[in-house]
Amino acid sequence: MAVDRLGALRSKIELTLHTHHAARIWKGRGVETGRPQIIGMRQFLLICGAIKQNAAKDDPYADHWLLQLDAKLAETRTQLDQRLHELDSLMAQLPPELDVEENLNQQPLKIPVYTGGQHGWLALRLLIDFDRFVRRVMLAHHIALIGRRQMEEYVRGGGHLLRSLCASTQKYPGFSGATRDDFAANNAKARDAIEKFGALPDDVLSGKRRSEFAPPISKPGESKVAGGGSKAESDQAPSAEE
Repeated sequence: MAVDRLGALRSKIELTLHTHHAARIWKGRGVETGRPQIIGMRQFLLICGAIKQNAAKDDPYADHWLLQLDAKLAETRTQLDQRLHELDSLMAQLPPELDVEENLNQQPLKIPVYTGGQHGWLALRLLIDFDRFVRRVMLAHHIALIGRRQMEEYVRGGGHLLRSLCASTQKYPGFSGATRDDFAANNAKARDAIEKFGALPDDVLSGKRRSEFAPPISKPGESKVAGGGSKAESDQAPSAEE
């Protein structure tokens, strides 16, 4: 096979969750329930993929959203790690004569997923750690290290972190309709984008400041895009299976 006929790289990813709390955050809540929608992790991954694709099309607003995702993911990681550290301190109170194994679901939920890029990977790791966090909280309650009220507060607080992360992309409007070339020309597309979405910081608009995980920018007519795939592949919406 000729080198230039090689296809794009792909890998199968399967997520395993052991708690109902993590599974609910994965699924979210749809409008069909008659209650307000809650964006779940699966929808979050789709939106992350769309933002990355638009950043590859030189949409500076998409780059701005990626930077906001960086900050939100880092904040969530810091706060979840603090809670995990608190549990480590609790479990350290067990006498060495007690060997308590990790509690695992005998029939865990296994989900094939598409991450939508590196931000999706970071988010999945947070969901996995939240799942582990809930299991350890329940174990701590089971072996009388904490009471029921404290257990519920731990789970509620950890769940809020993940739901807040997922909801952070809920208002992403999609492609702005303008590229950096439009802003350089100060044309109607750029003026319309500013009117709709507001002005951007100069370093973001110029492309000087981008996310560490921002994709390479693909100009119109180029055959390759971020991730090594083709232009046609980049225009396909990412999917996440249940």
